[in-house]
Amino acid sequence: MKEQIRTSRGLNVLAGVWLIISPYILGFAKTSAATNAIIVGIVVGILALISATSPESAMWTGWVNIILGVWMIISPFILGFVGGAVVMNSIILGIIVIALSAWSSSTTAKLGTA
Repeated sequence: MKEQIRTSRGLNVLAGVWLIISPYILGFAKTSAATNAIIVGIVVGILALISATSPESAMWTGWVNIILGVWMIISPFILGFVGGAVVMNSIILGIIVIALSAWSSSTTAKLGTA
């Protein structure tokens, strides 16, 4: 189970990195969607790293990342993003961040520690 926790946290770090670089790769770097993706990506990545290095913080960091994943899903509609790739990137990454954070948090809870 500890390997699952490490894997989910590592993948969440990668999701954060993708959020940071996706505006440049997908071509929406000078938009509010880019600012949103970069800020959320930084926070998701940092929280995943904190969780990996500080097991006692695993539950709260997981919950914050779940909230950030929900934000990524709803942000295109609230902030009015345009463009299919931008919207799909936000929604798909939101789902990924939620799934990985929930997986890590639930596995951590079963172990009682990270």
